[in-house]
Amino acid sequence: MILSTLILAAGTAFAQPAPKPKSASPEDLAVALAKLRRGQEDTVRASIMGGAEELRDAVAVESGPAKKTLMNRLPGMAQDPFHICRALKDCKEAPLTLHVEDQALADDAFLALARPWFKLQEARGKAIKLTVDRGTGVKLELEDLPGLAAVTLTAEPTPTGGFDVSVENGPEAAKAFAAARAAALPGS
Repeated sequence: MILSTLILAAGTAFAQPAPKPKSASPEDLAVALAKLRRGQEDTVRASIMGGAEELRDAVAVESGPAKKTLMNRLPGMAQDPFHICRALKDCKEAPLTLHVEDQALADDAFLALARPWFKLQEARGKAIKLTVDRGTGVKLELEDLPGLAAVTLTAEPTPTGGFDVSVENGPEAAKAFAAARAAALPGS
């Protein structure tokens, strides 16, 4: 009798489905980036010194949209660059690049570029696996996203100072985001 009860209990335990893996969140990304940045500040600071004069000269020579892009890189000129895609319905397209002058703002740029993907996967009921690596950048593995398995965000120093934080596979990512957003938010 006891043996039958144990066998029945064991069978019930094994018959339950495996728990679904926990999806990464923007908070997980913020923590991972903070851990990665510890001890790197001096190296980064040395790489961006002296870019202000080159940026000023580049703004002086450019015109049209290129000039506006460079002017937004001047301290205090950009209009709230990190307040993008707070809600998926307001995020018509996922931004592909942000420029930051200060190393301290790189984490904010990573979070801002990753936010649309977190919002998209949340609306679709799908998970994101997060990997943060000093060599590769931030990799967001997107569960069941048609046309795109992952988005990789990288930061590169620029000749005129600061860093460009961008989506590595930009055009492909933009198409996949637009299609998945349209399916997740019909009629918008």
